Amino acid sequence: MRKQFLVLILLGSLGLVVGCGGGSSSSSSDPSVAANVLPIAVDGGPPANQANGAIYPNGAFASATICAPGSSSNCVTVDHLLVDTGSEGLRVLQSAISSLNLPAVNASNGPAAWECVQFVDGSVLWGPVQAATVTMAGETAKNIPIQVVSTSSSNLPGSCAGTSENTPASLGANGILGVGLEPIDCGGACDPTGNATPLVPAYYTCSSAPCSPAFVSESNQVINPVFALPVDNNGVIVELPSVSTSAATVKGSLVFGIGTENNNQLPSSASFFNLCGDLFNTIYQNVTFGVNPSSCTGPGSFIDSGSNALFFPNVGSSPITVCPRSTPVGDLSAFYCPAASLSLSATNEDPTNGFQAPVNFSVDNAQTLLTGASTQSDAAFSGLGGPVLVTAGFDWGLPFFYGKNVYTGIDLAITQTSSQTPFWAY
Repeated sequence: MRKQFLVLILLGSLGLVVGCGGGSSSSSSDPSVAANVLPIAVDGGPPANQANGAIYPNGAFASATICAPGSSSNCVTVDHLLVDTGSEGLRVLQSAISSLNLPAVNASNGPAAWECVQFVDGSVLWGPVQAATVTMAGETAKNIPIQVVSTSSSNLPGSCAGTSENTPASLGANGILGVGLEPIDCGGACDPTGNATPLVPAYYTCSSAPCSPAFVSESNQVINPVFALPVDNNGVIVELPSVSTSAATVKGSLVFGIGTENNNQLPSSASFFNLCGDLFNTIYQNVTFGVNPSSCTGPGSFIDSGSNALFFPNVGSSPITVCPRSTPVGDLSAFYCPAASLSLSATNEDPTNGFQAPVNFSVDNAQTLLTGASTQSDAAFSGLGGPVLVTAGFDWGLPFFYGKNVYTGIDLAITQTSSQTPFWAY
């Protein structure tokens, strides 16, 4: 799994207005007729069940229709799924689809499979793997494994330690739409072929207590729903307009496929980055956050719409002031609070061929952004940034996407049906 920062800012005391869902395409095609264009919106998250009026800053959300396999009537349309180019798989809160009674997907040893997804902020998503048919815009992935996030954490195994985010209020969404670089969410590390034990404790069986790690064949692992589409399945484009400091709501598009339709062509002028271990390099303040090209390991950098800020190490001769833990809206220490807006620059680098492209970005005072009178109804912030350890690399979160078309190319080489290796372009 990729890094993910799911940070909710509690702003109810300030009387903030949370926008409703919906969206419109910024591509050349009308989303009402383009089957491969799914509207997305940065609008503060689910309008219901948010404690104290909490909003989700810089969360891009979409809707999908989830049906029991083989049924066209036993269906639920779920809104406010967080669009995440940093993970793979559809993960939906059980409370959003409780009426569907989806069939279980089994582990390799027979019992029903459960999955634990852990994030670096200490949160976890825990729940069974079940089969569903998923329609996004006008395209449908039939009978695919998804994770249903359980409303109960009573059988959470010890190796799945963390805070269970199993409600709209705690997750800030009704689920996660993982449309990242890989076809499936674990691969050979969780597959029984050639392994004595699962290399990653991601999947479990719970036929007896406590739940124990288990193998799940690649065909039964939670799948990237875009990869499972019959067409336009080699990647996605996130299209969002520019944001000047902040905006109440931003509407854009998630376009399926790259180079498969007239509306998803990759321009020759785009900055294109082959990846090494699903990472590339970023040079910032004369420090390279990158990967060893021979081993594809190291504190590499990545582009992740599921991160709600630009998260990067606080290096350089003039470190950026970090926000205090105690503020009128709670703990903001995950963000930067410079005295004045900072204009910064970095260089992204292809680890395979050395191609470089500069990036200019800004970092604003998060406390001012999130409490200012002029931004009290805003959900989109172009200058939201935060610190991470030097070993964590550079996380180009959602602010990076504003004003760009960002292409995420799925790794198809492992399917042996294509030579396409994972890439990012913008």
